[in-house]
Amino acid sequence: MKTFEHGQAMRQTEITIRQNTPGVSAFFIECSVFFEKNLHFFLFTLDNSPFLLIINTVNCFLFLERGAFMTERKTEQAKSLLVRYIRDQQMKRGDRLPPQDFLRKTFKFGTATISAAINELKDDGVLEVRDKVGVFVIDPNADGHAGRTIGITMRHAENSLYYSCILTALQMRLVEEGCMIRLFRYQKETERKGIFFQIDDFPGLRRSLENQELQGLIHLDDFSMQSLKFIRSKKVPLVFVGSLGGIAPNGVVYDQARTMREIGIRLKRENPRRPALICQPSVLKCVQDHFQEAFGHDKKIYAGSSIPDAEKIADEILRMPDRERHDWIIYMDDILALAVTSRLAVSLPPEKLPRAVIMRNLQFQMRYPAKDPIFYDSNLSEFASIGVSLLMGAMKEGKLDAGKVYYHQTESK
Repeated sequence: MKTFEHGQAMRQTEITIRQNTPGVSAFFIECSVFFEKNLHFFLFTLDNSPFLLIINTVNCFLFLERGAFMTERKTEQAKSLLVRYIRDQQMKRGDRLPPQDFLRKTFKFGTATISAAINELKDDGVLEVRDKVGVFVIDPNADGHAGRTIGITMRHAENSLYYSCILTALQMRLVEEGCMIRLFRYQKETERKGIFFQIDDFPGLRRSLENQELQGLIHLDDFSMQSLKFIRSKKVPLVFVGSLGGIAPNGVVYDQARTMREIGIRLKRENPRRPALICQPSVLKCVQDHFQEAFGHDKKIYAGSSIPDAEKIADEILRMPDRERHDWIIYMDDILALAVTSRLAVSLPPEKLPRAVIMRNLQFQMRYPAKDPIFYDSNLSEFASIGVSLLMGAMKEGKLDAGKVYYHQTESK
């Protein structure tokens, strides 16, 4: 592994994080002094938020320990390809590498570059060179060696519990696959029209794609068709991980329509008289028809995307006469569910509270002030793992299309 002075490492990391993750650079400057004295500082000190703590820890640790991968030197590129080959072939300790001639033709590097890469990996404890016998794997999962560099586009992780958790789950899963991670954050000051994001909404992304610095890309929000075509032209597999997926052809998305149909069937057994639906505006189109088919077109549907929206919805429900107030409410968002049920519980006696069906993320571990709620669960770690598996499969097979998976939320038993 390449070594360098602490000062050089910190300057390189500070620049990298400032370009790709605004807001994290201030944290790094504050902590850089402690890096020379105690690497474990990152394990117990940082932001007050436990979700951001994990993100920042993983992100900065990767940059600090694996800064050598950011160089353009051929030896480093050859090392990355060798590590990638070892992991893709699932080689184990004691397995023999193919001859150097095979590696040279496969990776399109000269003999000197391949030899230098092998020698550096030998010094790092990854490989063993036996004279006149061959090169053998010692530690296929050695820390500090990334086989691929994966980009993740993101926005508002600081203000969204969902974003913080899914981003953390993605990074942890990618680290398990031996990947290096580069975050590209949406800038609020960037002018954007419509609901789709453009390549240039994420500073540094276009340059990284044009310079072939990324082997794969995960996006948490919809790209425009123009941006999707640009990414495809750079031969980079792209996977969407999120709620609906829009026009994204590859990725993992929630099957909201199927879940709404199953909720309708399940809730009919409870004989609801005045059911209502609360959901995000982005989800409304795919679930409202199924809700109305199950309960009628005269039933109330609320759309909101923030805590203030949830409070307004709760106030509207509270103003209803008792005989008109909803007896059941279906919540397609657990954050909105927590806000609405909490406000209703403060103002209504227990016997007058609406019953609830809540789509819940297991990682949030929230408690809802509702009587015997029915839950439909999702596991963000499982959800993220599906997205990473799709991307890794496409990269290993040399494909641009990873396929699409619809994630089904099931009733909690």
